[in-house]
Amino acid sequence: MELIKLTAEHIKEMYDIRFSVTENLVHAHQIEYLQRNVILADVAQGGGWICKTDDGYVGYGLGIHIPHALIGGLFVRPEYQGRGVGGAILEKITEWFFEQGDTEIELTTDEHSSAARFYQARGWHSCGHDEYGQLIMKKRKMTK
Repeated sequence: MELIKLTAEHIKEMYDIRFSVTENLVHAHQIEYLQRNVILADVAQGGGWICKTDDGYVGYGLGIHIPHALIGGLFVRPEYQGRGVGGAILEKITEWFFEQGDTEIELTTDEHSSAARFYQARGWHSCGHDEYGQLIMKKRKMTK
């Protein structure tokens, strides 16, 4: 398993992975974020990684500033879920945000999903719902 910094050349693989998932399907309000120009701008921020195995690309995650720190997406092909891919990507994105000076990261996901449980198991906390009914989750940087 190799984590590679996301670049514009990975857009096809990002789409393939995004549309392979069986939970957290694309909601109507998220369609605009899948446009090429939006993805290129998000990738250009430098907070994304894609996971490659002998079988090809199997997961990716993208950290963006909008302007606050947000995980814009973290997706793993269903057959690779539970193998450490998502955790490794999440760790890279989290480290990147904290290295940028961010102290809190936010994301949204479907409530009662395996993704929500995945984040909760890694110290993320539910903070209510957005205007679309998605669960808002946050993680703060631990201070010494």
